[in-house]
Amino acid sequence: MDTDRYINRELSWLEFNRRVLEEAQDPSVPLLERVKFLAIFSSNLDESFMIRVATLKRRIRAGDHSAGPDGLTYAETLTAVGKRVHELVEEQHRCFLQEIQPLLASEGVLLLRPKEVGEDQRLFLGTYFRQSLLPVLTPLAIDSGKPFPYLGNCSLSLVVSIRPSKSSVLPHTTMSVIHIPRRGLPSFVALPAPAGTYAFMLLQDVIRMCLSSIYSGYDIVSSHAIRTTRETDAPLPRGAEGAAVRLQHDGDPPPEVLIRLLSELELSPADLFEGEGFGAFCDLQALYTAIDLPRLKDASPVPLVPHAVVARDSDA
Repeated sequence: MDTDRYINRELSWLEFNRRVLEEAQDPSVPLLERVKFLAIFSSNLDESFMIRVATLKRRIRAGDHSAGPDGLTYAETLTAVGKRVHELVEEQHRCFLQEIQPLLASEGVLLLRPKEVGEDQRLFLGTYFRQSLLPVLTPLAIDSGKPFPYLGNCSLSLVVSIRPSKSSVLPHTTMSVIHIPRRGLPSFVALPAPAGTYAFMLLQDVIRMCLSSIYSGYDIVSSHAIRTTRETDAPLPRGAEGAAVRLQHDGDPPPEVLIRLLSELELSPADLFEGEGFGAFCDLQALYTAIDLPRLKDASPVPLVPHAVVARDSDA
């Protein structure tokens, strides 16, 4: 078989999704539509990992070394897919951080980090945390005496490194996980802002600002957002979720944190995907919806009445 005549189906699909990313990179596309295309690109990648990458991993675990019409084995395809996804995700981050976010700021739409908020916004966030977040947050200790906390499919969590603020002979943990609740809570928390402008903060950053309220008696060494993707198309017992296939994280977590996460999730370093700022780009759909600036969106389609109907009504 002439393998040069065939294109790998998984790599071909990634090139389709690259065209979605190109819409986000196109300056002629309205700004908030570019934001939406970034969200669609990420949502497509989620589905690819849950189904396509998960299938490749199952084939490899089963010892299938056969090659497809393109000449690549499942293991070779998985390696090529991982390399291409890393390249595309880097393009996505560069597009958002270097192009779209500055353009949003010029239009009065600010995405603030904890160090960038004003005093009024800080007071607002403190009240919001106490009233809306603290009652629904549960820190889960990670230690050898307890099962590792379950990380749901495409759900965000904070992994927090801590140490006791005072010496103690009592047992203590150095790592904890906080699941970030999404039901009924916005991915981007709207902050007080001058009229005609918008200011938002990621939900995980709001929680980060207030970690000392959760871990009383501990110093916060580091905190990082993580997001796990799991297979969804394999036959599973009722109520069970599939094996992890990808781990996204922001920033630069300590090596011991990543090693522990990879071990517990049974992943390899090749399954790690670093995100600058945030990893859940699909949440940008919520930002698109929250901003009421029609000039930055596609014009609403105008309904057209068929000519035959117009002619019929005029004859009536």
